Amino acid sequence: MQNKRLRAIVKHAYSNVPFYHKKFEEAGIKPDDIQSVEDLNKIPLTTKLEIQSKNFQDVVAANVDLKNLVKSTTSGSTGIPLTIFSDRWIEDFYEAVWMRAMFEDGLRLQDKMAIIADPRSFPEKKGIFQRLGFKKREYISIFDSAEHQMALLREFKPDVIKGYASSLFILAAEFGETLQELETRLVFSGAELLDTASRKVICSAFGRELFDFYACNEFGLLAWECKVHDLYHLNADTTLVEFLDDEGEAVSPGEEGRVVCTGLFNYVMPLIRYELDDVAVPVDDECSCGITLPSIKRIEGRTDDFLVATNGRVISPTVFFPYPFDNLDEIKQFRVVQERKDKLRIEVVPKGEFLNRNRFFEKAEKKIKQLFGEDMNVEFKILKAIPRDKTGKLGKVISLISKK
Repeated sequence: MQNKRLRAIVKHAYSNVPFYHKKFEEAGIKPDDIQSVEDLNKIPLTTKLEIQSKNFQDVVAANVDLKNLVKSTTSGSTGIPLTIFSDRWIEDFYEAVWMRAMFEDGLRLQDKMAIIADPRSFPEKKGIFQRLGFKKREYISIFDSAEHQMALLREFKPDVIKGYASSLFILAAEFGETLQELETRLVFSGAELLDTASRKVICSAFGRELFDFYACNEFGLLAWECKVHDLYHLNADTTLVEFLDDEGEAVSPGEEGRVVCTGLFNYVMPLIRYELDDVAVPVDDECSCGITLPSIKRIEGRTDDFLVATNGRVISPTVFFPYPFDNLDEIKQFRVVQERKDKLRIEVVPKGEFLNRNRFFEKAEKKIKQLFGEDMNVEFKILKAIPRDKTGKLGKVISLISKK
């Protein structure tokens, strides 16, 4: 199926998308040169910056009906928002892909779902399942206060809650086991890197297991957790996903690799060997759930979120939370910001008076210097709240420096 759809999308892009026609010509390849997944490395990579810098006519297929186009925008978490074009059929297809994973995790057609997200991402029209009378939804803005979100949830009484990992964590930290009064049956997270400590807090507050999803605007749902919660299953029948090292070679199972995707269904705006600016760890393990889709062990984060030690060593954002703190009993939230190669700023929102802050910070600074180098300057900054970015996301690790 992958090979058949790959040949079709490559031929279509070469014939109808000026950007890819030129890219293939410059690389000296024709569509017939790409017969299987093994031939993918013949095609040059596509970056977000390349697509973002092109005109609409260069990246959208010439043979599509412009009246049926659906436009969406990526979050711009790398500083480069990108407009993605599709059509109603593709949007319905992507929703069905989401539903497949959710059904596997226990969703029912009659369930009421509350979605906490950026209001700019709320759909203007009903999806296919809603048009059929299923999947009642309540959309809640990520920018609303936790109190207002809770009031809306109490009124709606959702069977399922789906939200950014940070929004679920804030609700859990604010209301604790009071959330169990909602009697929500399923909790889904996504849009942000989910750390182990946050997962524990959310699960404890809701009294439910948490299912995490890995998705993007460009390709829809890429990977998802099953009930075993050990791996993320890749939707390999909708998107080809490669994991490459810095030289562009495929990494071995268990190694970190840059995520590169080829969409197999969006003929309106094909994206072939597109660098997603994420890092993940593929595995060849078989999941005990019986699903035979390929898997990834974890998502390490965005390439822009990786930090750098004073000796140049790159450090994954997944080392944090609760590290570098011994525990989070006195902390509501914290964020790590690398301002320059030799300076880290740790923003902390305390739960209460925070009486032992000096000793608390001294121990944390010692751990950070052991990892980042003794010449790393560490600044702790106490805040009343950590601000979200313009998309409503709450990055837990932010790098303001270049790793190049």
